[in-house]
Amino acid sequence: MDIPTPPVETVPTSRLFCSPSNPRLNDAAVPHVAASIRRFGWQQPIVARRSGEVIAGNTRLKAAQSLGMETVPVWWFDGTDLDAAAFAIADNRSHEFASWNDAKLAPLLEQLKAEDSLDGVGFTDDDLDALAAKLPEH
Repeated sequence: MDIPTPPVETVPTSRLFCSPSNPRLNDAAVPHVAASIRRFGWQQPIVARRSGEVIAGNTRLKAAQSLGMETVPVWWFDGTDLDAAAFAIADNRSHEFASWNDAKLAPLLEQLKAEDSLDGVGFTDDDLDALAAKLPEH
């Protein structure tokens, strides 16, 4: 199956706007996404309609704005309005079907904390302590 991959363009943040119909409440995630962007750079572009409406990446746009970024990477979504709504829902919903394997996660977080930092990964020292407390001794 040949699935087309659209080119990523660098777009001024002023050209984009968060979708007014976005049902996702994401303000609490903005500082975490900003920390991730600050640490790792842009690893996932924003998906937007050519009108500038963000379909997937409203939180990334808010994070970029909070960091004072003037441009962001964008993939243009050229589907119908209904396809755009469906993709936005799928993009937000799909992560809810996954869960963490705590026994594998804990050592990775411990290694990051010991050798580098937990900055930008979305877990705090307290999260790591709570996770370790749930696991049997190794």
